[in-house]
Amino acid sequence: MSRSPGASILNMTIRFNNEYLELLAKGAPVPGKPRFSNEVVKKYRKTLLLLSAFEDIHEIQQLRGLNFEHLKGDLKGFCSVRVDLKYRLILSIDEQEGLVAQELVVENLTNHYQ
Repeated sequence: MSRSPGASILNMTIRFNNEYLELLAKGAPVPGKPRFSNEVVKKYRKTLLLLSAFEDIHEIQQLRGLNFEHLKGDLKGFCSVRVDLKYRLILSIDEQEGLVAQELVVENLTNHYQ
């Protein structure tokens, strides 16, 4: 997948490695059968908006409701935050040396229990 230019909403820059999730974030029409319910899409957008308001990854870690965690196993090197009780947003972090702000790269949205 191609990386698209980042869209800095407030402080944190968010880029997308997943075109489908980028379309969902923008509210654009998505091709084919929807992969997620409208409820999950609303929570996904709300989570992105919340993440964009932070200045760096350390602030995200402080908000317990997101359940930020570094992943292990096959997803080692990635992080996740909670979208709701079932869905997690998989992210990679692009740390910019010498800058306070960091970049989050949206990789996937997955049902945690499937």
